Amino acid sequence: MSSVNMIPRPYFEDPKVETDRTKKPGDVSEYQFRYPINHDSGMNQLSLNDLPARHLRALLDLISPTWKGEEVRVDGCRSLGEPGWVHPLFSDETREVSQSDNRLDIYEPRLIYIRTLIESLLSVVEFENKKEPLQIDGFRIKKPGQWLRPGGGAADILAQAATHCNLNCRFCYNLGSPPAFQNIPRQAEEEFQEILTRIDYYVPGSKLGIFPTVGSPCEMLSQPYILEILAALRRKTSEIFRIPTNGSQLTPEIIQALVLFQPLFVDISLISSSADRRRWLMRDPHPETALSALAALQAARLPYSVVIVPWPFSSVKEMVEDLERTVAFSDRYSPAFIQISLPGYSERFSQKTLFDREEVWTRIKDRTQHLRTKTKCPLILRPGLFEEYLDPAAVDASRLIGVIKNSPADRAGLVMGDRLTSINGLPIKTRPQALALFRMVQGSRLERVSVTVARPRGPADLSLELNHFDYPFDPAIVPYAGCVFPSSGIPLEWAEQIKNMIMRVQAKEVLIFTSTLVRPTLEKRIRDNPFPAEIKLHLRIPSNRCLGGNIFMGDLLMVEDFIEAVKEFLKENQRTPDLILIPSSPFHLSGWGRDLNGRVYTEIERLTGIPVGLIEGDPIFD
Repeated sequence: MSSVNMIPRPYFEDPKVETDRTKKPGDVSEYQFRYPINHDSGMNQLSLNDLPARHLRALLDLISPTWKGEEVRVDGCRSLGEPGWVHPLFSDETREVSQSDNRLDIYEPRLIYIRTLIESLLSVVEFENKKEPLQIDGFRIKKPGQWLRPGGGAADILAQAATHCNLNCRFCYNLGSPPAFQNIPRQAEEEFQEILTRIDYYVPGSKLGIFPTVGSPCEMLSQPYILEILAALRRKTSEIFRIPTNGSQLTPEIIQALVLFQPLFVDISLISSSADRRRWLMRDPHPETALSALAALQAARLPYSVVIVPWPFSSVKEMVEDLERTVAFSDRYSPAFIQISLPGYSERFSQKTLFDREEVWTRIKDRTQHLRTKTKCPLILRPGLFEEYLDPAAVDASRLIGVIKNSPADRAGLVMGDRLTSINGLPIKTRPQALALFRMVQGSRLERVSVTVARPRGPADLSLELNHFDYPFDPAIVPYAGCVFPSSGIPLEWAEQIKNMIMRVQAKEVLIFTSTLVRPTLEKRIRDNPFPAEIKLHLRIPSNRCLGGNIFMGDLLMVEDFIEAVKEFLKENQRTPDLILIPSSPFHLSGWGRDLNGRVYTEIERLTGIPVGLIEGDPIFD
């Protein structure tokens, strides 16, 4: 997923809202988080005997029962009032693949449970008020402060303002997003009121906030009250604001207004430096606004990045040539870095093959690597693993693809191609080690760091002054003192984590799911950490059937994709695995173990009958 735009859905006409909307939590004027009750949900078919089982099933999508700290598998329940009666909990798991259209299924499933509870109760009782039947059509949350969850901080709040877009990009990934991520038009005033309430309850230090409900962020600068929102949020926190934008709203006036809210970083989806090409690709009636914004951002000393999504129109040749022109244009105005996002589309976007992914991605990769020798700022390919996944040694190498201008690394003399071999005297053998050491250094009070790098003419010892930097570098935005790597790589601890999970359940036959980009390095990790001979590991790559199109990323796999992959494995093999292991990244977004369709990963175990464990780790979107 590479763009931040969607079909334009204009706001309704709104009255003028005062800019100073500071409130106290609990104030009667705060926004009410309301949720409807569906009287036609099918719950009215429940019998009184079905009710407890229905509640237990809903709970098992939120919790895992344990006995002495170990998880216990539950597939039914027995009524204490009727001991001979056993109710299966998951008898309908053969239902058609579900695709939730409600983001609460993903971000706050406890509200879905409450709605299920109320709807099921209404099937057997009737609520009253003063002995009169009470018809209810919804509920609201009490004490929003008890609904706080750790998240992305200010970014999560600002994303609430990005539910609309003023452009209609031809390549927009929102057109192919799962149903729950399709944005629903809202009045700007209502949206504004909700955001102010979220700001009121936000706890900056811990980044605790009211659960997110936004889908795929669109154009926040088209929110009529965005400056009031930024002002209210800045009063609450000093953390950096990151503003993703398609650039169409970056007028000189807006840029000067954004200066007041620093620290702030802008990610501008320029896409093309050609006015005609941008006008066609993004349906931008005024492409000159975005094209002029780069110089204006530089003049205002607002750090920013440029995002380019190369799209093979009208040909692959034209796409590559435009990429080269756009990189050269952007590089003149000192962006911190340029991100080149490899294009993709799901089946919802197009059921026809639009281009050969391998050809297009390889052409973009080759040209990007060539352009790095000509630009001052780093060029970052996304997903970064694509440019090195076939060479696991390269994925592990602590080699730089660039350094950010005026960063400590740049001023110390580090250059593209340097391979870090030590930091403060501590030897470095892999990229994950280098990243971990840099994080440790940045979290300390050190002002100077010594590094040794390997170069063709021999090693070089350099000294980084961590407080010696200038525009466009900002340590709050870009880590590692300005050093840029192709990707974060594959965690070193994965092999040990896999081994521990296998040993804990004494599994002999283990099915491990991975992805095309991760598999070669994961195989190397396993070879470097030998397993007992009696343990048989089977690595498989599920297909992205649910999203379809040319999507092949492991982070975007769904529950149904894994279930189908298990079925295929069982057809091909005589033995049933004792354990299935899956990286946690496809279920990382929600914090509730749910995929992008809102399905919980435990459904894989319920349907296959095989225990499932998650290999913990952050998503590898880079």
